Parts: sequence; C-alpha cells; structure tokens
Amino acid sequence: MKQNLRNLFNYIKTLLSNWGFSKEGLFNNSKGEWYLFSQIFLILLHFIPPYPKIKNIPFLINTFCIILGLGISILGLFIVIKAIISLGENLTPLPYPMNDSTLIINNSYHNSRHPLYKGLLFISLGISIFSLSLIHLSLLIFLAYILKIKALKEEEMLKMKFPEYKKYIKEVPAIIKNIKYLDWR
Repeated sequence: MKQNLRNLFNYIKTLLSNWGFSKEGLFNNSKGEWYLFSQIFLILLHFIPPYPKIKNIPFLINTFCIILGLGISILGLFIVIKAIISLGENLTPLPYPMNDSTLIINNSYHNSRHPLYKGLLFISLGISIFSLSLIHLSLLIFLAYILKIKALKEEEMLKMKFPEYKKYIKEVPAIIKNIKYLDWR
C-alpha cells in the first residue's frame, strides 16, 4: 500500500514537473500558474446555487432553458474531450508549451486555436442558461476574461517556439469566430 502511494506521488510529481510547475512559479506566476488557478476557481464556482432564484417561470420557458442549457453544456464537454484527445501528450494546463511538445493545428485545432477554452465557455454558457442565474452569467464573463488572458500568453510562447504559428494565427479564429472579443486575429 505504501509503495503504491509512493508510486502515485512520484507519478504526479513527474507529471507536474513535465508540465512546467515549480515552487517558484506558484509564488511569481512564472509559467502562468495564477491564470490556471483563477480558471479552476471560476469553474468550481459554477457549482454554487443559482442567484437570484427566479420564481414562477412558465413551464415551457423553464423546460426550454433546461434543455437548451444542457445541450450547450454537453456540446462544450464534447469539444473539451475532443481537444484533449487532439493534444495528446502535448496537453499542459499552463500557457507555456512543454519543452518536447509539437505544434498541433489539425483535428480540433483546425477551426479554433483554443478549442479547449471554447468548450469550457460553452459549458459555462449552458450552465448559465440552465440555471437562469445572474451569478453564473457573471462567472461566464469572468471565465472568458481569464481564458483570453491565458490564451494570449500561450500564443506569445507558441510564436517563439514555433515560427509557423504566426501564419496559423492569421488563418484560424482564436476561440469563437465572429465574436470580436473571442477572435483576435
């Protein structure tokens, strides 16, 4: 049992190290750790109850919002899963590419430079619609803000590591096409 726990601890330690986590980074945000922690915090806040609680919503409107919200969230979940699969071993939660990473511009990354973020925003939007909550709508807006900052930092690093990324930026929307805040080509 102790050996299994030790192996798990070593695996997690190696994984975090490969992703670029360090003790120093936790204190000075050297690899964008604070963006990640903000992102995780905002995602976890989606579990709070809706506020304000709207009463006396007609059944058809309530049912429509529940179905629409669930549908958008499920679509977002599929987008996230597909993006994770497309990244494979290049996946890192930090906005800095790993040392031995390769540039992925196909599959999920063919139509969006940041499909993982797109999926997270769809999930958040779906929860906002499902719950009819102003708090959750605010969380969506804050999440979009944090993800954009994180994406811009990530793109800065990708341009330095992969010169061909500059051409890719010009051709492919950032997160969601035709929404200026989420498509900064």
